[in-house]
Amino acid sequence: MSSFGGRMAEYPSLSIDRFDRDNLLAKAFFLSHCHKDHMKGLKAPALQRRLECSLKLRLYCSPVTKEILLTSSKYKFWENYIAAIEVETPTQISLVDEAAGKKEDILVTLLPAGHCPGSVMFLFEGMGGTVLYTGDFRLASGEAARLEWLHSGGRVKDISTVYLDTTFCDPRFYQIPSREECLNGIMQLVGSWVTLSPYHVVWLNCKAAYGYEYLFTNLSEEFGIQVHLNKLDMFKNMPEILHHVTMDRMTQIHACRHPKEDYFVRANRLPCGNIAADGTPLRIISIKPSTMWFAERIKRANVIVRTSESCYRACFSFHSSFTEIKDFLSYIQPVTVHANVLPMGKTYEEVKEILKSFCRKDCGDEAVYKPLGKLKRWRQSFSNEGVPSSTDGDIDGLFDDYHVIPVKRALCVPPPSPPTDRREPDDEVLVNSEPPACFIPEFHDCEESNEEDEEEEIDGANAEETSAPRASGGAGQRAGGTASEETIAPSWHSFFQRERDEDWEREMAPHSPKLFSDSEDGDSTHSIPSSSQSTHISERASQGSGLETE
Repeated sequence: MSSFGGRMAEYPSLSIDRFDRDNLLAKAFFLSHCHKDHMKGLKAPALQRRLECSLKLRLYCSPVTKEILLTSSKYKFWENYIAAIEVETPTQISLVDEAAGKKEDILVTLLPAGHCPGSVMFLFEGMGGTVLYTGDFRLASGEAARLEWLHSGGRVKDISTVYLDTTFCDPRFYQIPSREECLNGIMQLVGSWVTLSPYHVVWLNCKAAYGYEYLFTNLSEEFGIQVHLNKLDMFKNMPEILHHVTMDRMTQIHACRHPKEDYFVRANRLPCGNIAADGTPLRIISIKPSTMWFAERIKRANVIVRTSESCYRACFSFHSSFTEIKDFLSYIQPVTVHANVLPMGKTYEEVKEILKSFCRKDCGDEAVYKPLGKLKRWRQSFSNEGVPSSTDGDIDGLFDDYHVIPVKRALCVPPPSPPTDRREPDDEVLVNSEPPACFIPEFHDCEESNEEDEEEEIDGANAEETSAPRASGGAGQRAGGTASEETIAPSWHSFFQRERDEDWEREMAPHSPKLFSDSEDGDSTHSIPSSSQSTHISERASQGSGLETE
């Protein structure tokens, strides 16, 4: 659940994903997607009155979010106040103070967030700097490098602040199988069941009203079976989704939801109450996509786990894993990151400390460049014979007569003491003595210095900084590369290949779902009633009860 208050310090006149209390005073509203925890106050009478009293106030979102929002009668009053912005299209917005008549222009770019249909991130550029608000997002490792508008001139933009989805910013969620891997597991289970007979039915027990369209469309394409839903209003202008869903209950794949007053029903009954036309009992299995349940497992689990005779859990996530968050932040290197969500069991200070290790390194040790000297006017000097000589052609004559100190850090070694009478260190003559005017200081390189580019010093890629806690080691190493190194995005087949780290392996092994792997206990296979074996399904072990909600 989002805990973001709606306002950013850099642009306090904007309100994002929160529309109550002080946010009512905003000069512009932004909605990242249509999930309830991001829509607080969006249908309140106080906001309606605020809109009626303003000529300039608008709600900005993606075109898909606008379509979904306006399908509900509760939000119909927004129809004249919504401005849809195309994704990946920089758009200038004027923030008008209608009382004072002042105006501020900002540039807003919507970037795909990968969370659900219509979900976007907001990139703001203006007097407050470059700020990124992610909303809820799921980007695979390496995907940030493919977002064109995060870059300028072949480099990542100088992003000062990120307001980040930290739902799974917890080592318990170090790895979460990709959507493709989760889909493959679900498709194998569904395929092994619905092909047995027309009376074998699958119910997808989805928690949210929308967001699982990725599953629906791919299952429909694979098996040629439309997915039954309670209503299709939100998809009426989305033919790419509408073609794969139906309100006809006589289908073998259902994602219909229970009415609130009838949630607890018999296991052999679908939420829609469908039965076979000839009265033959339907054989139903349920698949519940979730992530939190898998994080609570003591033992390593596969992507599909059987929890009872006809119930299964599938590891499926809308939010970036710990590894994906680390990869994202290490790539864009913001100065500051603010957590939008507090992970279960974590404090804000704990999350803040984790995020700090993924941000731009402290530039306190940045090299200070010293000028060569002040330019002088042309001057004329006289030789010992009194003949004037020009220094116009002498380049050295253009600069002050003092020795230039090298840019790299060095230790100055004092000259050897002249053979004089022995004096005490506190003697006044020694304290006030100066080296001869012709003395040229000698320099010895500091042992901690290195010969690498200045970019490495700025990014903090030295031995002391890379000795940070193990959780941030990978990010520190990636951030420390020189400017000449080419960023290589991980490929899909190596998406979940993590760096070898014995400490992390021992700590995280029980919590990272592994796709299609055999359990060490030998119970990773399950015999489906069709007698076919599915090697990616695990029996439920006696591990204690997990969380049923996410």
